[in-house]
Amino acid sequence: MNDYNAPIIKKAIDIIVLIGKENRPLGVSEISKTLGYSKSTTFGILKALSDIGFLTKDQGTKRYAIGKNLLRLSKIIYKNQDILFVIRPYLEELASQVDETVFFGVHEGDSAKILLVIEARKSLKISSPVGIKLPITAGAAGKVLLSALKNDEIRKILEKKGLPKYTENSIVDVDRFIEEIEKTRRLGYGLDLEEYLKGVRAVAGPVYQDERMVGAIWIVGFSNTMTDDKLPVIIEQMNDMLRRIKKRISFIPRLDEEEM
Repeated sequence: MNDYNAPIIKKAIDIIVLIGKENRPLGVSEISKTLGYSKSTTFGILKALSDIGFLTKDQGTKRYAIGKNLLRLSKIIYKNQDILFVIRPYLEELASQVDETVFFGVHEGDSAKILLVIEARKSLKISSPVGIKLPITAGAAGKVLLSALKNDEIRKILEKKGLPKYTENSIVDVDRFIEEIEKTRRLGYGLDLEEYLKGVRAVAGPVYQDERMVGAIWIVGFSNTMTDDKLPVIIEQMNDMLRRIKKRISFIPRLDEEEM
């Protein structure tokens, strides 16, 4: 038995994809020539898509662009996607590349809350249960999450929380800690060289959706495996994955709230 085929639906999707990829208004002739459809068929599909608001027609140029209803639908679909589900494969790939445990977490109150843990496959590794909250002033993840705030806001947090001395490498001076946050902003990643736990190192980077930080990923391992020689390679691999994640979760066009 042959599979059912709906050619008009396929052609409608092809037209939407073409206009979306071109990222500019297109006319009937250009669309029909590019896709190899007759002008009458193309015009009929364009009119139907315009009638339901998936496309919009400029009455002056007679060209078609993506419409608000399609943008609204895209935004609804995107909002319903769980970011943890979306980024998990990227973190699994990163953990395999660096052979260390990878975490994803967010800034919650005065803490960095762990939402996702991808453990290294080796027997001796760092781990933590999902849901654990780490002090926001501790470790590489805290530096990255705090870097999204203004320095005055960070100082207020430090006044409230203080800077505990977890190890001999911990930064306990407020001004020096602010300098470390500024360095994190400048480099685009944060480091923890046995500042939170003795014998443990970490690197962290921000996860962006468009231009808004929505969390951080951090890679944690023992100092004898995350050596000075390996750190630059791990940072490069993390940054490459962060770029891929940003591209994956930032593809939906934004709409002003009043247009929703």
